[in-house]
Amino acid sequence: MRLPRGKTLLENTNIDFVNFDNIMNAGKRERSHKIHGYISVIYPQEVDIIFLSQGEPMSSIRFKGIKKEQITINDAIERVKKADVGIINIYEIPEELVLIINSTIHGNPVFSFKSATEVSPEKLIAKLGVEKINGFIEIKKGPELFYTIIEHGIPVRGYFADKINVKVSPSVIVTVLKAASNDGSPVLFSLYNTMPKKIEQVTPALNQLLLKSINAVIVEFASSYGPTFAKKGLRMAKSHIEDEFEFMDGYHFNALQVEGDCIASKDEFIKAFAGFISRFMRTYDGICPDEAKKRLFITALKDFRFALKSANFYNYTVFKDE
Repeated sequence: MRLPRGKTLLENTNIDFVNFDNIMNAGKRERSHKIHGYISVIYPQEVDIIFLSQGEPMSSIRFKGIKKEQITINDAIERVKKADVGIINIYEIPEELVLIINSTIHGNPVFSFKSATEVSPEKLIAKLGVEKINGFIEIKKGPELFYTIIEHGIPVRGYFADKINVKVSPSVIVTVLKAASNDGSPVLFSLYNTMPKKIEQVTPALNQLLLKSINAVIVEFASSYGPTFAKKGLRMAKSHIEDEFEFMDGYHFNALQVEGDCIASKDEFIKAFAGFISRFMRTYDGICPDEAKKRLFITALKDFRFALKSANFYNYTVFKDE
């Protein structure tokens, strides 16, 4: 599948000819690379997309034909590095479009990929006007995906191939929805009746920060009270936190180290790991007073405290870094 394309930063470039680490770190080095957009990696049977927000990876999805699924950013990055075959493209697009495409992974459409014979475009546009819907229509025309924005029931702008943020009218959208693809197949379209909010996915850097931090706390407690008690506390804490945050089942223990990755929003991820380590420390209630637990906690995190503060980690932990 191909998404709408704005300003081209890199196009039709073989994987062998790029340093992908340089691409992923470009937004940290140069102001001109702090863009909203996406990296498209085309493989023989699939297409991986890494979305960018201010040049930083925000989320990632994988297309298999018309189907798309969310994958971890780290999965997408590691696949590029290991692949022998693939084509890389980088495009700048408005943040609105980044959020819209992302929202189709988790959003519930009113209906999904219907043709004009199944849902009348004229009746659809009329109904949108009556109900004053604010949302968008996702349009599949052959291998292309287009998007049109609906405000107060009226289609007002669209994203079509290399035509980005163009004005549209109800009659134009009716014509688009009733058209056929170049291969003769009908245009298919889905309706979403809400506009998306910005939700940042866990980045590899944030995942590593939390893992290093949590593991440092575990080591500190295990050194003071022994590994046997620490292992028991870890099992109890993980069992408890998985009841609230299902994505935590993507993590496992390797001796006294937590390892893994997940697909989750940044905020939920921070809350989950803060809750996990807080629950772990509570397993020491019978043998370790709160003052001693706080001292071990602060000592373990001294090298990470500023990064953790920036991530709002301490907002959710039982002990604060004051």
